[in-house]
Amino acid sequence: MKIRVICILFMAFCAISFSVSAGEKNSFIDDYKISVVEDFEPNKLFHQSWEITYGESNRPVQVFLKETKKGKQYIVRTKYFEVKYLNTKDGFGVHPLKYSEATVPEELNSKVINQAQMNSQKVISKSKVDQKEALELIAGFLPELVNDSYKNILN
Repeated sequence: MKIRVICILFMAFCAISFSVSAGEKNSFIDDYKISVVEDFEPNKLFHQSWEITYGESNRPVQVFLKETKKGKQYIVRTKYFEVKYLNTKDGFGVHPLKYSEATVPEELNSKVINQAQMNSQKVISKSKVDQKEALELIAGFLPELVNDSYKNILN
């Protein structure tokens, strides 16, 4: 009887520990702030810029808006990785940057970015979204693009 009670208590403790650690793992994902970069000066390439800060991080993610004939591109950059989210008449989703657009070494970028998530986020929305929704989608989906061993660069 004592062994049975101990086993039940142990299983309950494991279940509680698992749910608490699962909540902590993704807690920063829900806690983000999107802010306009006030001192940004538009140029030939980029028209506007924002920062996404996760939790209490002092390393915000930079987002640059580039407008093209096909639609809007949101270039997302840190010192460790970069991607672009396209917002066109065909929908909204993530794509890798062209070699000519890249500033982060490809070797580092490929270590940080989860390729399976890149493939699954190619189409987040099948229709064009407004700017506010695009930024919210980027902030919400971006942490999933980062491999687990590199998530600390976001918070």
